[in-house]
Amino acid sequence: MAEGHSWCYVTTASAPPDGWARLQPLLESWKGALQDLPGFMGADTMARRADSDTLHFHVRVTWLCREQLEEFIDSPWETERAIAAGSHRLFDIQSDIFENFI
Repeated sequence: MAEGHSWCYVTTASAPPDGWARLQPLLESWKGALQDLPGFMGADTMARRADSDTLHFHVRVTWLCREQLEEFIDSPWETERAIAAGSHRLFDIQSDIFENFI
């Protein structure tokens, strides 16, 4: 496999739409805290309403090196831990690692 330019940790989850008002500020402050970690390149959050009862969202955190990503995964700042601390009504939470080639 070719060496990538960066590494991403993508977390997907679902929540009731009324929970977004509490979750969005949490994600904004969490992103601010990540900015001081070595190798942090950025974080994006995307959301869409699936139906009247469900909001699906994706959080992508990008790291310069895989080792920095692995340190993040083991830290208290890891995405699933951070969002679970802010909302007990999340479901379908999954995370995966991707290598960026572009």
